[in-house]
Amino acid sequence: MTTPDPGAAPPTPMTFEAFRRSFYYGSRADMQFKYLASMSDEDAADTIARLLHLLGETIDTGDWDRVRQAVYEAQVAGYQPSGPIEPAVDAAPFQRLPAHLSQVPLALISAGGVFRRDDDPRGPDGPTQDEVLGEIMEYLRGTPTLTEIGVDTPTGELTARHPGYDATTAQRDPNTVFPLEVLRDLAANGTVQLAPTHYGFVGATSQVRLREQVAAEWAQRLLEARVGAALLVAT
Repeated sequence: MTTPDPGAAPPTPMTFEAFRRSFYYGSRADMQFKYLASMSDEDAADTIARLLHLLGETIDTGDWDRVRQAVYEAQVAGYQPSGPIEPAVDAAPFQRLPAHLSQVPLALISAGGVFRRDDDPRGPDGPTQDEVLGEIMEYLRGTPTLTEIGVDTPTGELTARHPGYDATTAQRDPNTVFPLEVLRDLAANGTVQLAPTHYGFVGATSQVRLREQVAAEWAQRLLEARVGAALLVAT
């Protein structure tokens, strides 16, 4: 047991602003609550107080629906823009679909770090989610890896790992960041046509390397696979 140094300066207390920002790419990174970083201190405090109040009631009542609804409403409020958004796409290429989505092979591409359990991009001894959270800077400097996932891959064979958010929810249900089951349902009723292969990568990466080193290669892979459209999913 170490004895505190009486001459040492006391630790600097964390401000509430630093606390709420730590849920987004910080020490408390959590996809369920990263919206706190975009709120004002007052709004974030009110949100946390409401959730704690409902949590206390739920311990007695067992009614988790109110807690889930409160989290959902807080997420909507946290991500809601303060004013109208005017998209600026003047410099972006635009290509009309040649046919309805039911006639164009659609590929799903997720930046949520999803991969097949038997095809870990970090190898068979890849790091855990907790371990990878400490590697965020290495990822932001590195080159992303694109993983392939067959259209019929069962959800239970998928998992996720990402240094930029707590991927625990995505591990429980990969459809939260890789909605392949939803697309399969749409394909079953004829709304869309799915490509045989879909893709995942870690979006927390060097954007320069992504744009200049691998984007063209990835696009060529899609063309060779005769993909006609892609659904891009962020985290």
